[in-house]
Amino acid sequence: MRKARNESCSERFLHCLSQVPCGSLIAWIILLVGLGGLTGGLLIGAQKSRDMLENTEFLWFIEYTLIGVVVSMFVIGTLLLLVGHMSSEPTSRHVFQTTNKNMCAQGLNIFLMAFCYILGFSWIVASVVLAVPVYLLSLLYFADFTAANKTTKCVNLVHYGLDNPRQEFCGADFQNFEREGKQLIISYIAALISAILIAISLVHFMIVISANLAYLRNSRIATLNAYDDDGANSKLVADTTM
Repeated sequence: MRKARNESCSERFLHCLSQVPCGSLIAWIILLVGLGGLTGGLLIGAQKSRDMLENTEFLWFIEYTLIGVVVSMFVIGTLLLLVGHMSSEPTSRHVFQTTNKNMCAQGLNIFLMAFCYILGFSWIVASVVLAVPVYLLSLLYFADFTAANKTTKCVNLVHYGLDNPRQEFCGADFQNFEREGKQLIISYIAALISAILIAISLVHFMIVISANLAYLRNSRIATLNAYDDDGANSKLVADTTM
């Protein structure tokens, strides 16, 4: 009796698990992790950058841009999750059971795949952009900033393309600049890794959409073949009756 009850519980668990869109759900979770890391990394990084450069206007737009990007990506990711759930087996059999609905589902998935491709490319570009501050801050570990007089260390921000009211940090100011910069690089590394995770989640969504699209096409072909078989059987019955 216990064995039968265990098998019944296992079957129920597998049945419940079969209703979960695992591929879309994993991609959505990766997206949320990436958005969380990006938000924290850029917010902390922007604030520490202002303190390090002694410029309160540096990256003044980052908070507003980040709010728009994070909210938009969350909405898009949730939409992809819902469409992935509806387009996967067995939900699609109940939602897109007719030929017209199946064709609409295919069109929706094709549109979302193209949209994910564009978004994925955009996040790859964003990852490259976020790699720039990581590279510049990594110079604090490897580059020699000794001034020409060989007694103090200085850094001139003009050489790195930064338009800042204070361009040069020397002596004790450079030591503070170096210390804060080495702490700051952690935030930008976190933001860079998060952007890469977001790009990976979009690639994952594209894989799921491709699989769902193939299933929808096969399902439509099977439905058409079933109609053809029913028509042929009906004709055969009519001929036999005559």
